[in-house]
Amino acid sequence: MINGYTGTILRVDLSDNTIEKIQMPEEFYRKYMGGSAFGAYFLLKEVLNKIDAFDKKNIITIATGAATGAAVSGASRCCITAVSPETGGAGDTQLGGSIGPMIKRAGFDAIVITGKAKTPSYLMLDYDKIEIRDAKHIWGKTILNAHDTLTKEHGAKNISVLQCGLAGENLVRYSCLIGDFNDAAGRGGMGAVFGSKNLRALVVKSKGLVEFDDADGIKAMAKTGAKQLQGSGFPEILKESGTPGVVAPQAEGGNFATHNFSKSWHKDYKKLHGPAYEKDIGAGSTSCFGCIVSCRKKVKADSPWNVTDRLGGPEFETLGLLGSNLDIVDPVAVAKANELCNNYGLDTISTGGAASYLFECLEKKILTKDDCGGRELGFNDPEGLFWLIEQIVNRKGIGDTLADGLVAAVKKLGEKTAPYAIHVKNKVPAIHMAQVKPSLALMYAVNPIGSDHMSNEHDWLIASESEISKGLGILGTGDASSTDLNKVRMTVYSQYYYSLLDTLCLCMFCWGCGSLFTYRNLEDFVNAATGWETTMFELMKAGERRIAMLRQINARQGFTTKEDTLPKRLFEPLPDGPAKGRCVDAKTFPEMISQYYELLGWDSETGNPTKGRLKDLGLEWAI
Repeated sequence: MINGYTGTILRVDLSDNTIEKIQMPEEFYRKYMGGSAFGAYFLLKEVLNKIDAFDKKNIITIATGAATGAAVSGASRCCITAVSPETGGAGDTQLGGSIGPMIKRAGFDAIVITGKAKTPSYLMLDYDKIEIRDAKHIWGKTILNAHDTLTKEHGAKNISVLQCGLAGENLVRYSCLIGDFNDAAGRGGMGAVFGSKNLRALVVKSKGLVEFDDADGIKAMAKTGAKQLQGSGFPEILKESGTPGVVAPQAEGGNFATHNFSKSWHKDYKKLHGPAYEKDIGAGSTSCFGCIVSCRKKVKADSPWNVTDRLGGPEFETLGLLGSNLDIVDPVAVAKANELCNNYGLDTISTGGAASYLFECLEKKILTKDDCGGRELGFNDPEGLFWLIEQIVNRKGIGDTLADGLVAAVKKLGEKTAPYAIHVKNKVPAIHMAQVKPSLALMYAVNPIGSDHMSNEHDWLIASESEISKGLGILGTGDASSTDLNKVRMTVYSQYYYSLLDTLCLCMFCWGCGSLFTYRNLEDFVNAATGWETTMFELMKAGERRIAMLRQINARQGFTTKEDTLPKRLFEPLPDGPAKGRCVDAKTFPEMISQYYELLGWDSETGNPTKGRLKDLGLEWAI
């Protein structure tokens, strides 16, 4: 055992029904540290040629980090990595809650799953007993019904369930994994990977404890988080209102996607602002393991639609993609759509993007109601959205077309629909507008896992000219709208840092730039967990190593610079609102991408890591 880790990785081959516990040397842990770096390692090491995401050779890894299991704010996350059914390249997503700590307390740093079960199955970790069990009785059930069935069988104490839902069973390419009730590993289609393996769920029961090098240091860090919450800014907002509490300021800054990304704010945005609807449908909050912030807000409603409080409530991204981007501003309607997605195991972001694509094609009369089985659909149509979600989940009619993502939909419905399919690498971008945030425009295009809003810090960082920025080595001035080398450098360095957080499985709401903890706290935390005298240099290298491995997976999957593009709509000036006239600059954007490759030491023609860069990172084995 290595302090902070259990020293054991669980390997499961569903094809031949084998389970194996393996031990890796300390050098492995020191180099890769955990999270999606573990997942990327196994993909690179064992999948040597291009594969389809639904191939039984695809490896899906659920991995914890060095301090997972510590009762410290923001330390409960785990990462899930595989070839993505949505992008066809590296897929990586994270979730909080209790599943990560429970895996660690069960005695494992990661669970590596390959093969395909002959019949519907679930993986059971019952204290020291590990089994692949029959899942026929939960196959076809909703998230809630399956969870209730499993906890009735195994008891509701010391248990956590991670499952794919009906969307994953039906191989919807943007289906997600749901941890317990409202923790979503939302992006990249990991639910469909589970479904392709006939794996409905992972169930973990344990009361074990994780041993850390300095238990008193861990307790001190928990107290530090509690002490630093007051006056922390963003974490305080999350404590009070969760991510819905940032709707108003983001919309007022022109950063709230509306009408299929054609606008950056909605005139009725205040109706979707968390504090505005909290008094009517708020139902309290839940917390990830050991976290003082408790940012996950629940909702409950009886009319005009019944919404349960068991599946959480809509986050900021959901309020945008299933709300303003569809011109729906009734918070109960968005909450109902969120409930449906959570109960079926659908990513709310990509679902909203698929719906807005279809609605605009209907609005422009490129498609008609005949393409939708005679159903009238359009923007500001909650009932139509609910119907469409059911169609997607069950792969019926137009839903079957949309279930494979926007690239497949355009191929089937016609090239005339392409301008309204807003995606990068078949992945719908977040609510944050690339027209308004140049660093996100760049990251959406070049990120190995596709468009993602949590893979780097946003443009405020360089504009702050603070120690928060300088502490990452971002020197020089800049403003939020700049597109120069300083902005690219900020994007790269903050990408290293957020990649590190996804390696250590730490939440950006607590450990991100300018959040609850400082960079010094991070060094101390890793030291208390492991006993390693790590420095920010070593830690940032770990973050860079993860990015290179994910990009190298893409290289094996056939990706080049051709995939590092943005939808044409994002280059068009926004028509109104606070960000009127803003757009991605078509002249400077190619230079930003070129500079990005240069700063990472990647080949400018392929956009992939060079041999020298892989050697620098100790990844010569992956060449």
